[in-house]
Order: sequence, then C-alpha cells, then structure tokens
Amino acid sequence: MKNNLLSFLAKISLVIFAFLLLYYFVQGVTTKVWEVDSIGYHIPISRLILSGKILNPGSYSFRPNIDLFADPYRLYQPGSSEIILSIFNFLKIPLNLFGVAGVILFFFAMRALAKSYDLSDNLSIIFATSLATLHTVIRWIMSQTIDVWLAAFFGLSIVFLRRPVKSYKHFLILGITLGMLFGSKYTGPAYTMFLLILYGKETFKLLNLRRLLAFLTPFSVLGLSWYIRNYVLTGDPYFPQTIPFFKGIDYHILDEAVWKMFIYFRNGPIIWLHAFISEYTVWCLVVLVVPILYFLTFKNVNRIFRLGIQKLIFLALLSFTVYLFLPSGPTPSLITSVFRYTYPAFIPCILALFIYAKKFAKEEFLAVIAVTNMLIVPELSYHPKILIALVPVALAIFYPSKIKKLYEFIKERYSRKRI
Repeated sequence: MKNNLLSFLAKISLVIFAFLLLYYFVQGVTTKVWEVDSIGYHIPISRLILSGKILNPGSYSFRPNIDLFADPYRLYQPGSSEIILSIFNFLKIPLNLFGVAGVILFFFAMRALAKSYDLSDNLSIIFATSLATLHTVIRWIMSQTIDVWLAAFFGLSIVFLRRPVKSYKHFLILGITLGMLFGSKYTGPAYTMFLLILYGKETFKLLNLRRLLAFLTPFSVLGLSWYIRNYVLTGDPYFPQTIPFFKGIDYHILDEAVWKMFIYFRNGPIIWLHAFISEYTVWCLVVLVVPILYFLTFKNVNRIFRLGIQKLIFLALLSFTVYLFLPSGPTPSLITSVFRYTYPAFIPCILALFIYAKKFAKEEFLAVIAVTNMLIVPELSYHPKILIALVPVALAIFYPSKIKKLYEFIKERYSRKRI
C-alpha cells in the first residue's frame, strides 16, 4: 500500500510541477524582463560576456532608456551563472525562460541529492518537487536572478563530494559544479568552503595530479577567475562588496544586513516571521522539527546515520549564518525578497526531515503533507488553455509504458512505410 501511495503522490507532484512549468513557459515567452536586479546587473553582465569585454566591466556602454537600473559597480560581481544567461541572449531565447530553465535544473539537482542519500525514486521526486514549487523559488521564476542556479550547483556539488570515484570525468564534473557555485555569487566561496569541510574528506583521499588538474581547470575558469580579475583591476577580489579585510565601497543606499532587522527595527522580527511562513509555508517548521527529531532519536540510530544528519544540520546553520549578514531592509518587500538567499540553508534541513521519514517508515505521511502543500500554488492569472498541453503530460507521467508502446507503434509503422 505504501509503495502504491508514494508512487501516486509522486506522480501527482510531477503533474503539479509540470503545470507550473507550462504556465510559466507561456509567461516567459509572452512577457518582457521586469526585475530590477536583473536589469541592473545580471543582464548587463551577460552582455559583457557576449561582447568579450567581461575582463573589463568598466567598459560596459550603458544604453539610455534601456539600462535605467544598471549599476556600474555591480558589473564586477562574479558571473558564472550569467554565462548561461549569455547563451540565452546569443540564441535569442526569451530571457524570462532563464528562470524556468533554472527551476528545471534545480529539480533534477534536488532529485539527485535525495537519491545520493538512498531515498526511493518516489520519495526523491516528492522531495525535489516540494523544493522546486516553493513560493520563495517560484516567486523569482520570471526574473534573471541566479539564486536558483546557485542552489542547483550547491546540491550537485554535495552529490559529487559525498560519493567520489577514481575517475577523471568525476573530478572534471566536480570542478564544474563547485566552480559554478564559487563563481555565481559572492556567497559562493563560503558555501564552497562549508561543503569541502563537511563532505570533502573522501574526495581529497582520491586526489592525484591528473584528477587535481581535471578539477582545478574548470574550477579556476568558472570560479576563481572572477575574483582574480577584480583583484587585478581594483586590488579587491570582492569589489564592490564590503567584507572583513576588504573595504569595498558604500553603494548599498537602502540595504541593511538581515540580522539588523531583528535588532534595530521595531517590527522587523514580526515582518520577517510573516514572510518566512509565507515563503516556506509548512516547511518553515523544519527549523523546529529536525533538531527535536535529532535529540529524540539520538540513541535509536547508529553513528553513521547520526553523523549524516549532523552534517546537514551544520550545513544549514552555517548557510543561515551567511544569510544573516546579507543585505536586506526594514520593509516587507525587501525582507521577503531576500529569502531567496536562504535556499542553501533550507535544502539540507528539509532533506534531513525526508531522511528521518525514510528511517522511521513515515514516508507516506510526509509525502501527503508535501503534496498537499504544493496545492497552495502562487497567484496565477487565468490561462485555461494551458490545461490542453497538461493533459498529454499528465498521461505520460501516469502511463509511461503506454506512451512508450505508442511511440514504438508509430515508429514501426513509419519504418514500414519507408521500406
């Protein structure tokens, strides 16, 4: 019964996810770019990459009435994920599909992450769709912000670090995923350090000169190069950010660190809590449930299982600490906006809950909650024709063998006609 229920719920979650992808695909094709940060520096960075001038961001030519929000200082930010955006630009793919592609990659990355912890196919799908349909993820799907891409590379890096193999190809892919994580945002180096400390031990044991070069080549090109460029141009690898040991410049006019919202602003904690519950809905409870489960089951699980949960909790805490020092503001819109910075904190926390569900045979219970939570979809405008496309997708999800037989039948008939 459990396997049948999990299979059914996994398919339902895929149908919900497919509907959202179809809906936002149509929106992405029919709408123009709108988000301020995207216009201010993500899109200009992608243009610099295409023009070959990315080694000198100061050479960017701002276009009147187009680059209205462009920020010349932020063009120095690392741009690994903007490389992907530049491909969209080059191929003339609507830029509002960039986020849709990012959410798809995020889904597959989260599924791979869950599978690496030996969750079943069905539970892995439910975990991945639960994260990919979060309000705090879907809210940004029509923008060119890169947080969901960073989260995808964050998850993929864990997968390749946890299960290293003596393979040149494995270390090459690890160099790509960690390089993309390192070079997608100024928080990338911190996340990379956390992952290497918590999961890198077995990988380090397998290093030799050939594997090291296979790792360092893409990691240096995709990750380190941005910081080297900034150091050569400005003497500050993190320019224009202000961090310990590097002053940067004072260019955030309205932004304050997240932690200040809890101390200096009267309604900051209340606004933050409201936004937290709205953005993560039922998953906001993991910050309480996972620690409680850890202490309640401490004596009932073996050391290896306990160590795996500990690493996920430490990773969540470290990533949340990074979030506390990122820019925010005292207004509800700003506080809600920067919850996209919390993906690396909540991915391991939610994953830990799914691992506990598997350990204590509560998969179907958690799956019912997860799929029910997905039904609280974002506010959508009226586009009923999308259901026409959703029907064959749903049939393919529920009856893949029938679709395969139909394909083979058509292929056979076509082959006969050719003969």
